[in-house]
Amino acid sequence: MSDLKKLTSHEFHLAKGAKFTSFAGWNMPVSYGSSLSEHLSVRESVGLFDVSHMGEIEVLGPQSVEFLNYALSNDIKNCNPGQAQYTILCQEDGGTLDDLIVYCRTEQSFLLCVNASNVENDFQVILERSTPFECEVINRSSSYGQLALQGPHAEKIINQVTDQNLSSLPKMHFLEGLWLGGSSIIARTGYTGEDGFEIYTSLSGVNEWLGAFDQLGVPMIGLAARDSLRLEAGFPLYGHELSLSISPVQAGLAWAVGWNKDDFCGQQALLKEKKNQPSHRIGYFIASDRRIPRDGCPILNPSDEEVGTVLSGGFSPLHEKPMGTALIDYDNWESRKDAGWHALLRNHKVPIEFGLAPLRRARA
Repeated sequence: MSDLKKLTSHEFHLAKGAKFTSFAGWNMPVSYGSSLSEHLSVRESVGLFDVSHMGEIEVLGPQSVEFLNYALSNDIKNCNPGQAQYTILCQEDGGTLDDLIVYCRTEQSFLLCVNASNVENDFQVILERSTPFECEVINRSSSYGQLALQGPHAEKIINQVTDQNLSSLPKMHFLEGLWLGGSSIIARTGYTGEDGFEIYTSLSGVNEWLGAFDQLGVPMIGLAARDSLRLEAGFPLYGHELSLSISPVQAGLAWAVGWNKDDFCGQQALLKEKKNQPSHRIGYFIASDRRIPRDGCPILNPSDEEVGTVLSGGFSPLHEKPMGTALIDYDNWESRKDAGWHALLRNHKVPIEFGLAPLRRARA
């Protein structure tokens, strides 16, 4: 794994007992002990993720709004300075190149947070699309570190660290300022289904923030719990619930499309899909078995016909059962809540029940 990139804070994570894994070209902490305990810590109190592997792209210039409205699915005109917006980078055929968050700093300055595995491709696509517009696109990924403080106690913890009351900062909003001796962005965003904050700072600033949270006893959380938390919350992971062959409409993300915009990449394909219904839809399931259906397992309807495929599979600590997502043929979509559905795992039929994402089920 010598050719893998290392986080700036690699030695800190080693000292915390991190076990590492290869992810998107990075040597990333997968857990610091029990990933189940880490998951529950975020659900019940608080946890801290080092997600400095994520990519950051800057868009600057007088036509930044017009450009982003053309390049991305959502309507950036609804995003004012100090706000963040979830959006999709689509192909012309409606397929997904990536999902990302746009931070509007001013009407001429935006920061895009993209998935680590897609940084270079995203940057090239966004750069090419920017050509007709008066704006500049810069890959800033090597300049930023990113931490995510998540959980119901996150606000109390970050208030202590910053000596500032952030209770009035709404979700999907952010502040910029000087904390711990350096410039940072604190956003009320996250990937766990809990309240929380994502902190964008300099690479040298990452260790300052880590040290401050460590002094307050905030536990570190690895990639294993990050994946189970996002799956339990019903959030997509690129390469699973979103891909070149899975559009935002199929993924249930039509709310992240600015349908009334004049023009944007993928518009015609998505409009056609919305009007005629997509060929597939993504559903959430909980399994009644100890075995976990994994990516690629066939989905069988009550007539034992293969009508779908598992996209992600894991264990839900809230339900103490396996959980997952599946891409289902649209002809079978309306009957997905009927009894008798199964996932086929090595010729073993695992009973599954479709419904709300596991976190929403637990809190309904």
